[in-house]
Amino acid sequence: MSLRKKILRKLVHYKKLLASYSDENTIFIYQMGKVGSTTLENSLPNAVHIHAFYSKNHTCRIRQYGLAKFGFKHFLYRVEQELLNFLLRWVFKGRKHTKIITLVRDPFVRNMAMFFHDLDAYLYAAHTNCMNTRAKPIPTRSQKPSVLFDIFTEEFDHEYAINWFDKEFFPMTGINIFQYAFDKQKGVTRIQDKNIDILCLSCEKMLDNEQAISDFTGCKVEIESANKAEDKWYGDLYKQFKVDYVLPKLISNKILNSRFYQHFFS
Repeated sequence: MSLRKKILRKLVHYKKLLASYSDENTIFIYQMGKVGSTTLENSLPNAVHIHAFYSKNHTCRIRQYGLAKFGFKHFLYRVEQELLNFLLRWVFKGRKHTKIITLVRDPFVRNMAMFFHDLDAYLYAAHTNCMNTRAKPIPTRSQKPSVLFDIFTEEFDHEYAINWFDKEFFPMTGINIFQYAFDKQKGVTRIQDKNIDILCLSCEKMLDNEQAISDFTGCKVEIESANKAEDKWYGDLYKQFKVDYVLPKLISNKILNSRFYQHFFS
């Protein structure tokens, strides 16, 4: 494909994307990733799915850098992505009325699911030390199953989930979600603030809240599970990892004592 055709194809794609962000009927599924958003997206015909408007809040920084390629292509890619993110933020903030569904999930479970979702990226980071997260790379000859424990502990950002509402959601919406009570038993709350209408759901109780989702969206919603870690190629490994891995207490206590965990979970 010629360069001209590639550019035109991208421009057409970005035009459609911006149009969907400005469409008054669009419902944004705006959340941190691996919280059941794909399941919800598949149930809504007019949904736009997004994890981060700011590149610094990408769900996996290693993959973000990898997608940027190398050399001068890296620079061009980053400029293109930053420009697109700016335009999307501008369109989003310029809307007269915005409906958002945001989801939360037990961060201990969510973090493991997110880790396996990007497992290839974290393995690469550990064996190359491309993100400078350790004193030296793990030798590629180290292939024991326990190496995954070390990589998850050292390479993964365990605080991403508990900080997402502060670093990503609040700057975009101006809404401090922690100021609004969350019904932990029902796993749902609705927030209406100025021109923004938010339905906050617990991933674990999404099926119990089909009616709340239908009332919020104005259409009948039937939830069908999708994108489950257990159903992917690494499913068996993931199941065993959840049984065997023990999170260091320093990390565990930070999550348990966080405002995020205290607000949404018991």
